[in-house]
Amino acid sequence: MTLEYADSRRQRRSRTVLLVVLALFVAPVAIAWLLFFVFPGWIPDSTTNNGDLVKPARPLPTFELATQGDEPVDETFLRGKWTFVYLHAGECESDCVDQLYKIRQLRLAQGKDIDRLQRLMLWQAEGVDAEARTAVQAHFPGQLIAFLAGSPPELVSAFQPMAGEDLEAGRIFLVDPLGNLMMSYPPDAEPRGIIKDLHRLLKYSGLG
Repeated sequence: MTLEYADSRRQRRSRTVLLVVLALFVAPVAIAWLLFFVFPGWIPDSTTNNGDLVKPARPLPTFELATQGDEPVDETFLRGKWTFVYLHAGECESDCVDQLYKIRQLRLAQGKDIDRLQRLMLWQAEGVDAEARTAVQAHFPGQLIAFLAGSPPELVSAFQPMAGEDLEAGRIFLVDPLGNLMMSYPPDAEPRGIIKDLHRLLKYSGLG
């Protein structure tokens, strides 16, 4: 065996190993997206998604918002994890509290995958006093609350996939770890159905 032939074999072997490693990372992501967006009919009816898909997935615009904790948050918060987003306008009364509680329980239900999910409330809270804002944060520790005052208009409009709905519609949104809005759930969506969607997403996706 000549030296040149041996070097050529080593180079081919190295390229093969690299391609295999890349495939291991890319394949889970590709499968998850194909199942949800390209071949949803391939999945048996008993396991189809329970939310409303946003087609195509919608990249969210850049933003920088003030938070209840006085730390600014921007679009980079949405990178690297799946994010439940809830939009609300005005006082956070029973319907708002119910949705925030539902989101908290959905995250807790993920067990070992809990750290792959995070929560963001986008609150149009003009006219809501500081005491009421603080009370919501105290009731839901770990819930990031960001205020929509001064936000770019395209941020709110991006979360309106359903014609005619406004912030009071009470939908729960799901943003993928690349910052794309990809699914939403009506306020009366059954938690069991949302949990099934999340289990499937987290199982087949290498993201987050």
